[in-house]
Amino acid sequence: MQQPMMSTPMASVAMAARPGWHMPTWAWLLMGLLFAGGVGGGLFYVFNSVSPKQPVYTKAQEDSIAKHVLDDLPDNPDGIDLKKAQNPTDLPPEMQKKFDNSALSAEHQARMAEALGPLPKIDGELVDTKRAPTVSDDFSNPTSGWRVVTDDKAAREYADGKLQITFTAEHGSAQSVYGKKAGNFAMQIEATPIASPPQFWYGVTVRQSSGDKFIVFLINTQGMYAVSKRENGKVTPIAEPFKAKSIKTGMTTNVLKVYAIDQYFVFEVNGETVEVQSIDGFEPGAVGVIVVRNPNTVSDPTKVAFDNFKLWAVK
Repeated sequence: MQQPMMSTPMASVAMAARPGWHMPTWAWLLMGLLFAGGVGGGLFYVFNSVSPKQPVYTKAQEDSIAKHVLDDLPDNPDGIDLKKAQNPTDLPPEMQKKFDNSALSAEHQARMAEALGPLPKIDGELVDTKRAPTVSDDFSNPTSGWRVVTDDKAAREYADGKLQITFTAEHGSAQSVYGKKAGNFAMQIEATPIASPPQFWYGVTVRQSSGDKFIVFLINTQGMYAVSKRENGKVTPIAEPFKAKSIKTGMTTNVLKVYAIDQYFVFEVNGETVEVQSIDGFEPGAVGVIVVRNPNTVSDPTKVAFDNFKLWAVK
């Protein structure tokens, strides 16, 4: 399973399952497809570590997937070996739609709502974002305070009215950090992948008190998200990669939002909560954006554009 990998100053992320938490939805589907592949004409799933392709299914196979995978998945998720699952492809649109409306997806949303319940809120939000933001940046001013530098791995620059990161190395990560510290806050930014080989993630960093200590919120073009923290030279997974139906797939704009109140963090994509966590030990620090590229054999650069940054600091 390809995971977001981060190079110096970040190390590889080894995502581990948390007790009581389902493995990524695509992984269940993957292995379900492997088990169901003998029904209706054989296995059409494509393993391709360089360029995942849309699989083609017969009507009989789609019926088999619906019966043996989607219908049974929420009730019988145990005993499936995920070690061989790599580089998932998308399901056919109707199958994906059915899964997005499945019990497993509904369970994930219910858990997020339950986790939000005890946290203090203002008019339904952890931070009042109905007021004018403390900082607002449309990146039309190239001196607005973000770190821009070009090195042998990436270019971080203001371009075309946006903040862009172009990662040219085979794999690793690159950040652009906003120069002011924030303690308790909400931040929001639009992120749009422009071009890349398939294996990459993009997102935001928060509470960065040094180059070696921060929290990372990532999504990818397959509709998955992940949360991790970097501390004392070690990357620790906080939330395993999980598929959320609020994430727009492909090279499409997603709106990322993070609330940070003391040790509580809420992560949203396109207005829907995808993760709630309590993470101790992260004092006020900078916020930023990040691109993470997993190993690719294709040399094309990874480019992501960020726009319409807003930050609401708690007074």
